[in-house]
Amino acid sequence: MLTKGNPLSPAAFVAQIHPLRGSYTSVAPAEDGIPPLFGQVNYQLGERSARAAFITPENASILSALPMLLEDLARQSGEWGAYHLLAEMDENSPAFEAFRRAGFSVFAWQRIWKLPAMMASNPPESDWVPADLEQENSIRSLLLSLVPPLVLAAEPASVHTFQGLACAQKGEVVAYADVEFGPNGIYVKPLFHPDAVDVDCLIHALATTLPNQSNRPVYLAVRSYQSWLENGLQELGAESAPRQAVLVKHLIVRQRSLARERSIQPLEQRRVEPSAPMARVEPAKSLFPEHRG
Repeated sequence: MLTKGNPLSPAAFVAQIHPLRGSYTSVAPAEDGIPPLFGQVNYQLGERSARAAFITPENASILSALPMLLEDLARQSGEWGAYHLLAEMDENSPAFEAFRRAGFSVFAWQRIWKLPAMMASNPPESDWVPADLEQENSIRSLLLSLVPPLVLAAEPASVHTFQGLACAQKGEVVAYADVEFGPNGIYVKPLFHPDAVDVDCLIHALATTLPNQSNRPVYLAVRSYQSWLENGLQELGAESAPRQAVLVKHLIVRQRSLARERSIQPLEQRRVEPSAPMARVEPAKSLFPEHRG
């Protein structure tokens, strides 16, 4: 919605046409006075997770048809090879409990902030640069040190990660921003180390460093483990949306393979087999006569 607009619009449909991205839309037909229910899931080749793009309409009347729709989206995600199906929704959504009953669980919370347009004026000096391969290990280290294991298990670093913007201080990457562009807006998922110097200034610089803004609004998704950024965003005049739950449905089940134990017969119950007669063994001749001993 924030980057591509109405998911059922022609512009959003065209945006889904991508050689490395799969898109699947499921429809639960109308019956017994319940309106038709639409849901879409997207998957990018090489990722470990598929993502629910939208469920519409969002009201209490669709709750009875929702489990079957979610099961169909999960089935398609599994056929693509995804290990997880992710979804984001407002915590007060009428569908929240229905998702949980369908096997989804919360692994993080987030709040989306809309940066003020005036931040684009009077840009500060910026240390943000496009991330390169030389910074990959530093960015991965930043990710592993700040993101909880529960989140990494549901949303692991993908093969397409580390193509955003990085900020280094004293030779170390202290912030990274994953960026998604769309015709209606720019969606940024930032990650800041608590030791970063002047984070508020870095956020301002990030908003002015993003390429090809074209007056599009900039949104920052702040996860619960980065909630300390919110005070600074308020001071910058950013506008917050209601808190969202980030959900995951695991599509694979771990199974333990039980090794068959050998039955060990007690030594005193074994029948002693006669040993083979000993033969006189001649010393072997070396294949390399020059090497003796």
